[in-house]
Amino acid sequence: MSILNGPRLNFWGGIRTDVSLPNNSPTIPYGGKLDWPLFDLTTSTLAPGAQPYTDDQLNNMINAPTSDYYTAGGWNHYGQHVVDMQNALISSQGNPGSISTTGDQVGQPVYLLGSVDPVTGQGPVSGPMMVDLDPTASTTTQIFVGGLQIGGNDNIQLLIRCNTVCSSFDVTGRVLEPAKMDAPGSFHASGTFQLTFALSSIVSWNQNSSGLRSIIQAPGATGIVLRFVMFEMCPQMTTAQLDADYTAGKYTPNPSIGRVIGTLAPAFAGEPLSCQPGRQLVNPATGNAAYAALGSSGLLSLDMVNIIPKQTFRAVRDDITSPIGPNANYGPVTISAGTTALTTLNPTSSPLVNYYVYGGIVDLPLSASQQQAVKTTPLAITAPNQVAGTALQATESTYRVYADQRNVYLEDYPKGLSITLQVRYLGGPVPNATEIDLKPSHTAVYKNKQYWDFLNFPTSLTVNAGQLAVSFPVTLKPGSAAQAGFATLTCTAKGFPGSAFFTNFRKYAQTDFGIPKGTTITWQQMYPNVLRFHYLAFPAMSRYIPLNQPDAIMAAKNPILARTSDAYKGTTLFMPVVRSMSPCQRALLRAYLTGEPWQPPQ
Repeated sequence: MSILNGPRLNFWGGIRTDVSLPNNSPTIPYGGKLDWPLFDLTTSTLAPGAQPYTDDQLNNMINAPTSDYYTAGGWNHYGQHVVDMQNALISSQGNPGSISTTGDQVGQPVYLLGSVDPVTGQGPVSGPMMVDLDPTASTTTQIFVGGLQIGGNDNIQLLIRCNTVCSSFDVTGRVLEPAKMDAPGSFHASGTFQLTFALSSIVSWNQNSSGLRSIIQAPGATGIVLRFVMFEMCPQMTTAQLDADYTAGKYTPNPSIGRVIGTLAPAFAGEPLSCQPGRQLVNPATGNAAYAALGSSGLLSLDMVNIIPKQTFRAVRDDITSPIGPNANYGPVTISAGTTALTTLNPTSSPLVNYYVYGGIVDLPLSASQQQAVKTTPLAITAPNQVAGTALQATESTYRVYADQRNVYLEDYPKGLSITLQVRYLGGPVPNATEIDLKPSHTAVYKNKQYWDFLNFPTSLTVNAGQLAVSFPVTLKPGSAAQAGFATLTCTAKGFPGSAFFTNFRKYAQTDFGIPKGTTITWQQMYPNVLRFHYLAFPAMSRYIPLNQPDAIMAAKNPILARTSDAYKGTTLFMPVVRSMSPCQRALLRAYLTGEPWQPPQ
C-alpha cells in the first residue's frame, strides 16, 4: 500500500494524448448512411464494401465534415499516439500525516519518457504511446512507457529507463457539467493509471535529495510506483477550427488536452504493479472510486482524487496548466466506518479545496476505537447535498477482486497464461471460503459470439479462508486459430457485484491470406492485407514513410523490418505503435520486403 502508507511526491499539471480516431469505429457516417462499413477492426483490414474505393476517395470520406461534430473519422485523424505531460510540477512531498508544499523536489517537472532504441541504444526519440487493445471500447486504454524523469535536462533529479505498460482504471464520470460541449462525451470522464519501476531501472538520481532518498531508500522498497489520473480532457481544436484546418489542407493533429494529478511513492514486494491496491469505495452516482488503507501508525489514508467530481469543465479550453480549482461542493464530507464517524471535512478548506496539490490523498489520524471500527466494518464517504442531480454516497463493497492483467495480447502467450486474482475482504484475507464467478463477454462493438468466444477457463474458483489470492489458467479453445476478435473476462465474488474486475483480451487470426506457401509476395498481395488499413487509419505514419507507395516502403525496408521485429515489441518504438498488426500480417510484410518465400507463422 505504498502510495497510501509510504512517503510521497505529489504533482499536478497538464497532459496531452495525441491519438488517431478513425479506428474507434468500424463505420463512418457517409452519403446519408450513419453506419457505412469502413474497417474490420478485428483483422485490421478494410470492410468488403470499402475495398473498391481508392485511397484518396476513402481519405476524403474520413475527413468529410459532419456539420455538427468534427469529421466522419472523428476529431483527430492525424495523431501519432504520443502522450506527454505539460508543465506537470511536483507540488508537495513528505510522509503520511506530514505532507508539505515545501521541499527539495517541489517545483521540479515530471516527465514520462519514450523508449531507448533496444538495438542502437539511441533516444528516446518520441514519448509514451497511448494504445487501445480494442479501439471500439471506452472502458480501458493502455500507455506504453519507456521511463520516467524528474527535473529538466540540465538538472535531472531522477532518471529511470524501463519499458513497461499501464492500463486505465476507473474510466467513469469526473466532470458533471455541462451536459454537452463541442467534444466527445469522454470529457466527463477520468482515467487512472499506475506504473511500477524496479529500483534496478534507475539510471541516476540526486542522492542529496531527502525527498528522493525517502522513497528510493525506504526500508524494504523494491521500486518506485507512479499513480496518475487524467481528466477534463477535450480536443484542442473545436469542430469549426478542425474543419477549417482540413479545408485549408493543413491536416494538423488535434490532440486531447486536459489535467493530470499524480503521486510517486516506494513500491514493495507483493504489491500490484499496475492496479491500485487498497479498499475500494465506489460512488454509484458517477461510478468513480476512492481507495483506503490503515497504516501501522494509526493513520487511515484515502486516495480521494476521483471520488468527488468536478462540477464544471474549465472555462478556457486550452488552459491546462493553471490551478485546477476545487471539486463540487456537496457540503461537509463525512468519512465513517459502519456507524463510527472518523472525521468530517470542510469542502471549502484544505485538503479538499486544494486536493490536487496533495495528489488527492487525505491522511486521517484515528483513535484506537476508530481503528478497530475500520478493521471490522465497511468504509463510507458521504455528504448531505446534491450537485447537478448527483449525490456523494460512496460505500465500500466488503469484497474486492483485482489483478495486474488488464489488457492481454494472446499472441504473447502461445501456450496460454495464468491470471492471478487478488481477493480481499475489508482489505484483508477472506474470512470464509469464497466463490469467484468468471464470465466472458464482448468488449464493445463486436458482439457476435464469433468475435469473443475463443477462451477456455474455469467458470468458478474458490478462495479458501485466510487466502489473499487465487490463480487460474486461460487457454484458447480448440479450433479457434482462424478467429480474430476481442473478449472481456469478468471475475466477481459471488453475491457481491461491486467486487467485479475485468481483463480484456485481443486475439489475432492465424491465416495464410489464401496465398500458397513458397509464393514470392507482390505489392498487390501485401498492401491490401497489411498496410492499407494503417495508411487510412493512421496517416501520421505516412509523414515519415508513405505507406501507400511501394518505392518508399522498399527504400525504408531496413527500419521497417527492425521496428516490426520482436526486439521492439515491448517498447514505445514498435511499429505500428497501435499494436494492430497481427503476427501473420507482420510476416507477410517481411516476406514482401525480403523477397523470401511466403511462410505463415505458426
